[in-house]
Amino acid sequence: MVVAKAHLGTIYKGIDMTKIMMIFLAMLLVGCANDARLGHSVALVKTEQTYNPNATQENLLEVPDGTGERMQTGYDRYVGRGENDLSGSSSQILEDFN
Repeated sequence: MVVAKAHLGTIYKGIDMTKIMMIFLAMLLVGCANDARLGHSVALVKTEQTYNPNATQENLLEVPDGTGERMQTGYDRYVGRGENDLSGSSSQILEDFN
């Protein structure tokens, strides 16, 4: 009976050592894994959805030039703002509270 208990103790130590070795090998294999290609799919979709990647270089002379005042006037017409709506330091938000 004593011999059987000693033999079982050796078996349990062997199982514990096997578990430790399996955990160590699993950690070793995880450390050797390739890195994920993060952002690759987004970059691929972006390039596939671009109709003409050279459009900015091809249309350099097509962009109208203008001063900030001309652009602001065009923007004011677009949003429907008159000339007297915002002048100087006045604000539409503060006018509504008065």
